[in-house]
Amino acid sequence: LLPFEARSFSFEARVPEKQRDAVADIARRLYAVYVETDASLVEINPLFVQKDGSVLAGDAKLDIDDNALFRQPDLAKLKEISPDEEAEEKARALGFSYVQLDGDVGIIGNGAGLVMSTLDAVKLAGGSAANFLDVGGGAKEEVVRSALEIVLANPRVRSVLINIFGGITRGDEVARGVLDVTRAHPPRVPLVIRLSGTEAEAGRKLLEGAPLESRETMDDAAKEAVTLAASRR
Repeated sequence: LLPFEARSFSFEARVPEKQRDAVADIARRLYAVYVETDASLVEINPLFVQKDGSVLAGDAKLDIDDNALFRQPDLAKLKEISPDEEAEEKARALGFSYVQLDGDVGIIGNGAGLVMSTLDAVKLAGGSAANFLDVGGGAKEEVVRSALEIVLANPRVRSVLINIFGGITRGDEVARGVLDVTRAHPPRVPLVIRLSGTEAEAGRKLLEGAPLESRETMDDAAKEAVTLAASRR
């Protein structure tokens, strides 16, 4: 932000003449902070005008883009993680996207579009999603295992719906990840899985006899997951 641009902004905002230069200077400094810290928001609110005519920041807010924290190590050290965010941070470290929501049907899928569609299917079936979790394309067995462990760690979850459409992601890899969890720690809630695409048939065969429900379509799987969650309320 160049000096003349900041002064123009201050003038167009009808800042009183006595404070115009000070506000322009603050605007330039704010913009510099915004760029240098990879911020998504830099705000001073309120900005006080004191009796002597000088200006004083009453409060300030700085939001940093989480995806840029690797470039901001000093700021990253200041980040406070709430209990609800611990799972999100663990998921981020493993390379997949997780957002905790308020419902009771856990969701695991591959690809943001498919996961969003799964959330919609659960809603249409009368339920509410407990999370958004995208294991991404080509997710391996250990990633699927970790994803399921994160979802099951949420005490609000009463059922889990795993919806995988195999392209890069292989159905047999997903099945092995699910089996690892169910064998090591029998899930406290019912699992519903829908596998389709690459190696889906092999995945379904691996899951035969496992303590879970399998459905052919996303809508049927969503209805089953919602029904199972409701039965545990």
